[in-house]
Amino acid sequence: MAHPKEEQLYIPSAGHRLAAVHHVASKKRVVICSHGYTGDKTEHFRLLVTLGRALAEKKYSVLRFDFMGSGDSTGDFSEMSPNTEIRDLHNVIRWAKRAGYEKIGLFGLSFGGAVTICTAQQSKPGLISCIVTWSAVPSFEWWRMNPVAVASEHKLAANPGKHFFIDRPKVDVPEAFCSLTLPKLQCQGTADLEGFRETFESYFPDALAPKKHLVIPDGDHTFSLDAHRRRARNATLKWFEKYLV
Repeated sequence: MAHPKEEQLYIPSAGHRLAAVHHVASKKRVVICSHGYTGDKTEHFRLLVTLGRALAEKKYSVLRFDFMGSGDSTGDFSEMSPNTEIRDLHNVIRWAKRAGYEKIGLFGLSFGGAVTICTAQQSKPGLISCIVTWSAVPSFEWWRMNPVAVASEHKLAANPGKHFFIDRPKVDVPEAFCSLTLPKLQCQGTADLEGFRETFESYFPDALAPKKHLVIPDGDHTFSLDAHRRRARNATLKWFEKYLV
């Protein structure tokens, strides 16, 4: 059985070149994957690679990319902020439209989940069909003000520039998530970083349907156990099979 083709490419964004891997499996449907803070298009435990290939086997094309200043993309990490990543994702979505994709789904992990939610909220109605997030940062404002969360995310990387904490979208993650009418799935573990699940659960009841919050017992922030990743991945595949059609 032939596996879907995977090709490397670069996507322009505000003078930078975003490195990407394109899993080519469909001419009409694509899922765009956004990595987390300090991550890249491969991510912890190669979870974006395995997710991308699993989606491609289900006949979805997939685009995994590195944000400006991360992975193989150009730019300096100290220049990134929530708004630069939202800008990058908008430009990747434009690339997908120019490539001829009619249906676009978004996937985001952690910080990339928050970026995904805000980008979807800023997009024209109908442009994005559905979204899936894993362990999304529940609020840029909360994250900035929470020293435990910030320390957890910063411990493995150089600090960003000062503008990282103030260059945020006008509509923060909670309001963006709750206003979205498109189908949205959040996968999260009971052992996520302190405050992530609790903060998300505080506003999830106010979000518009269709929506689902899958909580995986003992799952950590990046689902480091294979069984937890499989459960989150299977739920993600089912969500896209239902709503990205």
